[in-house]
Amino acid sequence: MANSAIAFRYAKSLFQLAGEQNNLEAVYADMIKLSNVCKNANDFRLLLKSPLIKTDKKISALKEILKGQISEVTDKFIVLLAKNKRESYLDKIAEEFIDQYKTKMNISVVVITSAIQLDEPTRKKLIKILTNHLKATIELHEKIDPKIIGGFVLTVGNRQADMSVLKQLKSLNKNFNQSYILN
Repeated sequence: MANSAIAFRYAKSLFQLAGEQNNLEAVYADMIKLSNVCKNANDFRLLLKSPLIKTDKKISALKEILKGQISEVTDKFIVLLAKNKRESYLDKIAEEFIDQYKTKMNISVVVITSAIQLDEPTRKKLIKILTNHLKATIELHEKIDPKIIGGFVLTVGNRQADMSVLKQLKSLNKNFNQSYILN
């Protein structure tokens, strides 16, 4: 079974279980924590992926590492993953769960790249415009890239609006070169 299919199925099952037990918010917070730990803690990733560490040792280690930091539902879910030898997929399952949660709660992740950091009034105005346009709650991520010179690049899902000065300069250069060749 493909990795993404495994992650999708486990995340969907956890999502349904958390919903049935009215623990969706807590499990969502747990999945964010686990996703961050998987991304930032190399030792944790090695523990999850190691074929040399026996399942009962992994369960004990995971319980000790995560003790008091995650909900009971998430704790039991991680034990189930380990017993099914799927603990190495925890990072992908957490990401998939987060995606399913955002879809269900109508949260759109928007990335804005600008040459300088946005000031607070501009940020608020942008969120208001995007909320009205997308009819969704906006989760705004800002990136700074001085190479774009000015303007911005807005990314929502797989759509992108490039309103940067860099793009406009490249377009002018391309048009200039084409007209020069034709004349």
